[in-house]
Amino acid sequence: MLGKNIHSLFRGMRVSDFFFLGVLFANLLLVTYLGIGNYQNGIKVATSQDNGEEIVAWFGNLASKLEANEPIHPEACKPTDEENKFAKDIKVNQWKNCVEALFAAKGPFESYTNLLKPNGPAYSSKCNKHELLTSGSFIFEKLTINPAGAPSLSPLEPSEKIVSGLQIRLSLCDTGYYLIKIGEFKL
Repeated sequence: MLGKNIHSLFRGMRVSDFFFLGVLFANLLLVTYLGIGNYQNGIKVATSQDNGEEIVAWFGNLASKLEANEPIHPEACKPTDEENKFAKDIKVNQWKNCVEALFAAKGPFESYTNLLKPNGPAYSSKCNKHELLTSGSFIFEKLTINPAGAPSLSPLEPSEKIVSGLQIRLSLCDTGYYLIKIGEFKL
């Protein structure tokens, strides 16, 4: 009986009706596939944001460790006082060495990788749609206080000296190559 109902349902259909149903089914499959992909990318972005919040918290704890004269690991991230940065006897750490030590083996963030582009770097100097592997990487930017208005942002250069009072914004480069602000911290 069920077979007769199905047969009678399709008996009055034309070829164009079957074509329409085929296109409709293909669209449903495509939307489902894209929806699942976007959901998975959303989870990866949320996980990366959580990792970024842990990085911001680590730098927040760095300031309290400095005040308590506790040892800092990695030593390459220890800031120098602003007035001592030009002294001959004092070695001033550079940003490149700090960020490499943070994400290197035995660094506090060695397990943090680029979740959106597994072949891409965990951090980069800027979010650039011409460099496709920067999607999913952490972006560290220098905040410069502007007395006349909003602070200005600039990429942290590898040779930037790590001094006390340096203000940094951490962002995540998303799938559309726009920055997702995670947080700010001060050394």
